[in-house]
Order: sequence, then structure tokens, then C-alpha cells
Amino acid sequence: MRNYKTITILLLVIFVAVAVAAAGGCAKKPAPKPLPGTPGAMTAQPRMVIGYYENPWPGTPEKTGSFPSMKTFAKSMSAVGPFWYKATADGTLETKDSQQVYDTARSLGLKMYPLVTNKTGATDAVLGDPAIRTKTIGNILKVVQDKNYDGINIDFELLPPKHRDNLTAFMAELYPKMKAVNKTLIISVFPKVDVAEDVSGAYNYPELAKNADFLQIMLYDKHWATSEPGAIAPVGWYEKNLQYAVDNGGGANKIIAGVSAYGYDWQKGGEGETITYVNAIVKAEQKGAKILYDDKDQAPHFSYGDHEVWFENKESTAAKLDIVAKYKPAGIAIWRLGQEQPEIWQVIDQKFPKQQ
Repeated sequence: MRNYKTITILLLVIFVAVAVAAAGGCAKKPAPKPLPGTPGAMTAQPRMVIGYYENPWPGTPEKTGSFPSMKTFAKSMSAVGPFWYKATADGTLETKDSQQVYDTARSLGLKMYPLVTNKTGATDAVLGDPAIRTKTIGNILKVVQDKNYDGINIDFELLPPKHRDNLTAFMAELYPKMKAVNKTLIISVFPKVDVAEDVSGAYNYPELAKNADFLQIMLYDKHWATSEPGAIAPVGWYEKNLQYAVDNGGGANKIIAGVSAYGYDWQKGGEGETITYVNAIVKAEQKGAKILYDDKDQAPHFSYGDHEVWFENKESTAAKLDIVAKYKPAGIAIWRLGQEQPEIWQVIDQKFPKQQ
């Protein structure tokens, strides 16, 4: 009995010692959570995969535009961003929404973040006139609530740099009102690195990040319709701009990275015309052109006659998504549904799957 008693006492001593050590460990302060935008910071919200949506408009066939892609690949998306509203100079919204598209998106379980663009000629009034600004914001709130959208995307493009403070003021007025009704506010902004100041100067990333849930960086059109031919989004340029956005736009948890799905067909001496993946492949076959792949910029291209075509495919999309994986933004946004190679959705499911 004495041996058993001795063993029991020893076990108790060991138990107490372990408990004391554990208590001492628990008394230590936990490691601080990383601040937004610092290495290791993760978004508290689920990652988003948004498909930008254009057409069919009311009265147009459902087989056109973005509708087939939305229905076919909804399982890979978390939301759609339909191109439906324009802010006008008198503070009203021009509307081009479709009940059919709305009902279909909802039935597929997709959230909706419609775009509000600035109508040509309306920018000075919408941003520069405080009364028109307030009226526009009121109409945006009304449509978001009336339609029960999940949020809205402010897509004011090609703003003169003089509107930098006005755009920030617009968002600062809109954001708390959106938060009061529990709606998401996204703003689309031009990239900053190797982009002309007259294109990107109006977008104050640090201040806009304070007044929006997300900044959607339009990481495409490095080469555009009126530029010289070239890759839509060269990977080196893409990474520099995504890194800049993460560093200056409130951290990775505030950033949605744009992913292009289109191309341009440039004719020498003329403007480039937008071309879809399918049309690019058909055009190359019709013209007997060999499709090449630029390893530096990670983009397919070909030439025929006095034309040069650059576009996107699953390989170029994969290269961009590898960069996205490195910086871990809150989401990606595809411009636009219906222009893409269908196989990119397999790549997205693999490299940046949506989360519920």
C-alpha cells in the first residue's frame, strides 16, 4: 500500500506542476491580430467572385450578352454586377434594369451589386454641385432599397483629376447612409502604376478606402482601343498595380482585383475593336493566323493582314490568378460575362474558389 500511496503522491505533484505551467502560459497576452493590410491579415468576409453583367436589356433575347454565362457558371460566382444605372446631371438615375435577369440571378443564389456609372457630361454636376450630389445619393439609396440589392458599385470613370476631392466627398456622404441600411458599397477605381495621371488622378485610394467597403481595381486596359496594340493586362503591370492597391487601399481585405476576359482587334491606323475569346479564335481560324503566346506578358495574340489581336484565355487568366493568390484580396471581378473562354471558370474554381 505504501508503494501505491507514493506513486499517487508523485502523480499529484506532477499534475499540479503541469497545471501551474499551463496557467502561467494562459496568463500571457495572446499574439496581436495583424492590422488590415499587414502580412497575415485576412478578410473577415468571404472571398467574392463577381461577374460583371452587360445585356440582355429589356426586350432583347436572353441568348445575347452575359445571360448565358451567368446561368451556366453561377455555381462559380458569388455575385453579379449588372451595368444598369447612369447618374445624370440633374441627380436622377437613367435605368436599364431587367426583371428577368434580376429574377434569374436571385434564383441562382447570386448577390447583386449593380453599377452606377457617370453619364457623359454629368460629372461636373454630380460630383461638383453639392445639391446634385445629395440628390444623386438619395436616388442611389432609393433604388438599392426598393430593389433589395445587396449593395452598389460606384463606377465613375475617366474623371478629371480636379474631381479628386469631390469624388471622395461623394463617397463620404454615401457610405454612412449605405451602412445605415446594411448595404455593401464598392467603388471601381483605375490602377495607378504606369497609368496616366489624367486617367487615375481622381482616385485617392487611402481616402476612398475609408469610405467604401471595397475598392475594385480595374486591372485591365493597359493597352486600350486607342493605344498601340499589346496585352490587355501584362502580368508584370498587373502585379505592380495589385500590390500598390493593397499597400494604399486599406489592405488586402478591402481590395477586389479586376480580371479581364476580353481582347482588342487593332487595325493599323485605326481604333481597336473589342473582341471576345470565341470571336478571336474564329477570326484566327478564318484568316489562317497562328495564335502565339507571349511568355513575358502572359497573353495570347495573333496577326492577320494589317490587324493585330490580343486577348485573354485560360492560361493568361491562370497567370493573373497566381498573382492574386500571392496578395490574397477579398475578391475578384471578371469583366465581363459572355466574353470569356468558358474554361477560365475551372481555373477560377481551382485558384480562387468562391466562399459562402
